[in-house]
Amino acid sequence: MAAPLPAQGLRPSTTGLSVAASAGLARATSETDGTSGTVTEIVPRIEVAYGVTPRFSMLIALSRSTPRVDDADYSVRNVDMGVRYLGYAGRPLRPFVEGGLSIRKFSLTDNGPALTSQDVGAWGAAGGMWFPGARIALEAAATYGRVQFESWRADGLAPTIRPVTLTEIGVRAGVRLFARPR
Repeated sequence: MAAPLPAQGLRPSTTGLSVAASAGLARATSETDGTSGTVTEIVPRIEVAYGVTPRFSMLIALSRSTPRVDDADYSVRNVDMGVRYLGYAGRPLRPFVEGGLSIRKFSLTDNGPALTSQDVGAWGAAGGMWFPGARIALEAAATYGRVQFESWRADGLAPTIRPVTLTEIGVRAGVRLFARPR
């Protein structure tokens, strides 16, 4: 009788479709003409990714923040598109870096007509994923994003408002589910 073969360790796969839900703590700073304002808030985020290889994934994420600054309610909606590189293929703990472009829409709806602006900026993150099972990963990352809002609209009008640069620095943590185990 032959001796049994040793059990192979489970190697998590990051290829194929995955969905993640996370929340971040972000510090947003807006600057215009030397004047700046800062607010810290919790930002929920939903992401869909497709792992092309065990190391590279394409992703799209949606998030929305609603800071209150100087007694005014703002809304910033983000659509992040980018790529992720994961290190140490097949291991249960994997570092990653990701980045790309973000379409951001800024809205102010307090005290009068809605004031909006939409522009594109860069974003990035660095962190790690831990795979406790074949189809699930817990992840955490440090995040950065920056966009300059230049074109403003107020109920169909184009007001002359100076550009506003929005910089966000933060951390996020969440859970990722993969469509297929390995």
